Amino acid sequence: MTAQITPPNKADQLIYKALTRALDNNDLQLYLDCSQINRPGSPVYNPWENLLPILGYTLLGLLIILCFNVIFGLLVIVGLLMLHTSYYQKKLHHHLLERTKQYLTSDYQHCQTLWQYGGIVLVSSNNKKQGCAAPDGEWKDFIIKHYSHYMTDNNNQPESSSNETPAETEP
Repeated sequence: MTAQITPPNKADQLIYKALTRALDNNDLQLYLDCSQINRPGSPVYNPWENLLPILGYTLLGLLIILCFNVIFGLLVIVGLLMLHTSYYQKKLHHHLLERTKQYLTSDYQHCQTLWQYGGIVLVSSNNKKQGCAAPDGEWKDFIIKHYSHYMTDNNNQPESSSNETPAETEP
């Protein structure tokens, strides 16, 4: 899992550019295995997002138990945990997906690190059956096969010159 990451050559940079363009244009979708990507050791893991809400619910419940009633405090804890699983987990998953997408598209080295860690799947928006899962799949081959049209290097193309004709002067 901690294999040496080599610096990208020109071909790797073009493939990476195609990956980021496809993600930006929503031609490629990113899916996560939250049980694998949202744990300690992951480059996109944030422990405060996972632990702080549960700690807050528990402390609030204990405060209610001490101030009012044991049954009422336990009901508040159970109710908040149900709210957590139905609402907050979806919000957390969305934030994790956006953070992962941002980390993946920020740098080639980050992309390689995240891919070696695993827990992400690249899926074609046009055909959901076409995908590539980390770390076993070859994301570079998948991008070349399905998104090679994004690999063009626009920096080397000459700028379009305007075909302006000189204005004729009237006598």
